[in-house]
Amino acid sequence: MENAQSSNRQTAKPHTLKRCVNLDWLEVFAREPVGQPHTADYFRSHGIEVQEREYGTRVYREMFTLMGSDGLPCIEVRRNPASQNLNGIHDPEETHIRLVNRMCYFDDAAIRLREFLEFHHYTDVRISRIDICLDFVRFDFGDEPARFVRRYLEHKYVRINASDLDLHGKDAWEGIDINSLKWGSRYSMVSTKMYNKTMELKNTQSGLFGKPYIRQAWYLCGFIDNMQLCTLQGQEVNVWRIEYSIKSPKANWFTIEIDGKPNNKYSLRNTLSVYQNRNDLLTAFASLTRHYFHFKIYEKGVRKYRCKDKKLFDFSDVQNVYKLTLPQSVAGDGDKHRQKFNRLLRLLQEYDMTLFSGDTKNAVQTLITAINEEITRADLAKPWNAEELAILRAMFSKRAIQNNWDRVDITQVLTEVFNVSESSKSKLL
Repeated sequence: MENAQSSNRQTAKPHTLKRCVNLDWLEVFAREPVGQPHTADYFRSHGIEVQEREYGTRVYREMFTLMGSDGLPCIEVRRNPASQNLNGIHDPEETHIRLVNRMCYFDDAAIRLREFLEFHHYTDVRISRIDICLDFVRFDFGDEPARFVRRYLEHKYVRINASDLDLHGKDAWEGIDINSLKWGSRYSMVSTKMYNKTMELKNTQSGLFGKPYIRQAWYLCGFIDNMQLCTLQGQEVNVWRIEYSIKSPKANWFTIEIDGKPNNKYSLRNTLSVYQNRNDLLTAFASLTRHYFHFKIYEKGVRKYRCKDKKLFDFSDVQNVYKLTLPQSVAGDGDKHRQKFNRLLRLLQEYDMTLFSGDTKNAVQTLITAINEEITRADLAKPWNAEELAILRAMFSKRAIQNNWDRVDITQVLTEVFNVSESSKSKLL
């Protein structure tokens, strides 16, 4: 009977809902410019209000919050590692920068953080943690989240990707009510959480709800019509959330396991440019859902891949779902190049600070530029080949000599000097 009912629900036309997709955490690793420590006083000199904490963290000696023009917290900075070279494990320029939770719910949160980093000349920027979440009242095919959880715990549905599972709920006389599930361990590169967000926001003593910016998102999506009470037509609404937490401490990629198979790993791009707007976030969420929220309707004695899919979300309207890339061809390359060149780059930058003019300084700056290009190339989705890179460097050199060299001149040089084809020119220009 259950299978028949499930089949009927799944063939029904999905509910038309606005996608309430957001970031809930955005934190990056970065390096301060050599010789220019970005202390609290540095930001004050730029007219930014700073709130300092009297103590740091286990890793960083300093921690402070930058306030926005509205007087509210905006960015958290942790800097000045406790264990520094030569005998320590961290470089003096290392820092972690995090958007405060409120800022994550802006449409252009990732762009704002990127612009901040660029303006203050941070380098070697890598996302250390990003959380992407989708809030909903019902699944797209009509399933109630609480009922889905119960059916999952009864083993009616089975998640493809086997992993550690943590549960949170209430043990009452009427029965056990599970309101939060988390798949993955603390060491997982991607962990998945499904929980009742309304319940989390509600203060059990006062009955009031926190984080008004989240409730505002719900209001705009039509989940509620009263932001203060979280109600729709007088009834409190249970808004659920599915959240993917991605930790990528080394390279600008993160690895996922396809269908829970440890040896079947693929990589996805993980840079700030990937998450520039809500369409990008939805694309990322849909891509992750295919692998980390994939369930089957359990049939005893039947292999899981032969069991019917339990349809929950319909992302057929999402046009650009990320294509997966083999990690050995991309993910490791950027990290290896970075390890190879970053040490040399830092030493050259330190040396450059001691020079004021002359041929030596020009040579050092040329090397710094070349190494930065090489690091960038290592992180490109489609790196240029040696010939293309040589052409680009020649173009850069020409620009340095003659600043008024325009696009027409570049095209001429590519054609007459380098005999570059039209297809290659379109790629380079």
